Amino acid sequence: MKNDMWKKKRPRVAMLYTALFLLFVSFLTLSASASASETTVSISDTFMKPDETAVTSIMINNVSYLGAADISLAFDPSVVHVVSAANSAFDLFDAVIDNSTGSVKAVGADFGDGLYGNVKFAEVTLKAVGNHGETSALNISINVLKEAGPDETTIPAAIDNGTVFINLPPVAIAFSAHRYNNVVFDYPCQTIFNASASYDPDGDAITNYTWDFGDAHSGEGPAIEHAYSSYNWNGTGYEPFDVCLRVKDDKGLTNTTVMQVNVYIAGDANGDGEVDIGDAVWVGRHWEESCDGLSQCGDPSWTDEQADGADVNNDCVIDIGDAVIIGKNWERVAW
Repeated sequence: MKNDMWKKKRPRVAMLYTALFLLFVSFLTLSASASASETTVSISDTFMKPDETAVTSIMINNVSYLGAADISLAFDPSVVHVVSAANSAFDLFDAVIDNSTGSVKAVGADFGDGLYGNVKFAEVTLKAVGNHGETSALNISINVLKEAGPDETTIPAAIDNGTVFINLPPVAIAFSAHRYNNVVFDYPCQTIFNASASYDPDGDAITNYTWDFGDAHSGEGPAIEHAYSSYNWNGTGYEPFDVCLRVKDDKGLTNTTVMQVNVYIAGDANGDGEVDIGDAVWVGRHWEESCDGLSQCGDPSWTDEQADGADVNNDCVIDIGDAVIIGKNWERVAW
């Protein structure tokens, strides 16, 4: 009877083993494919002024057992020239540069057991020969990329091209007028941001200021106000919001910076997560003090940190308005 039952189950077991085997083979195939596609030959974007030089590198990333490479680089010779291609990780390296046609052909060979990881194929020195605002593509072609050893197996690789910009990107500088800000419920408290200290090193106009306030809201402008409707309490203290500023110049180049901004519950002057006598004391100590408003140098409006916290509505005056907000939210907690 048991043997009959096993005979009935055996086809199902065989089918199960077959399915598992096919699944395993499929996994190995996908893994091999993913592993092969990880190798990338890349060159970084480069920024420079007219007549200046800059250095970038051709990299062979995420590679194993690399023995030989033959790689070409194409560029616009009216915009940029290649001064040199050297300092390779290969034991043998040679490059032929032709600035009349805008091309470099370089070869490298390893005499050991192969190269692994992120391998520098060549350090390329560029010279800007074009005018401000012009660009040139840096296009890579892989002629040969092989493993070390007698089989010389070809290594599949993707290409990540670059661009030369005869232009320097702008520099984004962001600051908040107040170190401490309160959530807006029924009480005003605008968090004030300023990007006016941002600049472009080669004099281009900054045409766009874009803010991400870290709470799924955004805005635009060199000076902007934002009312937070939430705060981040982690159980023991507040966590700041990451605010991102992105600036763009009139040639289309961008730069981004990230700053952290403190936001507390309404009336929490000292940031302990509870509105109580401690907050009232801070307001009392700085009663009728005022600040000078927005700083243009990236410094907070208040020089005194305790006064900054006591100014719970961010109007640069510590008065009855701040006391009312504390009183209306008395004994409120962040948890």
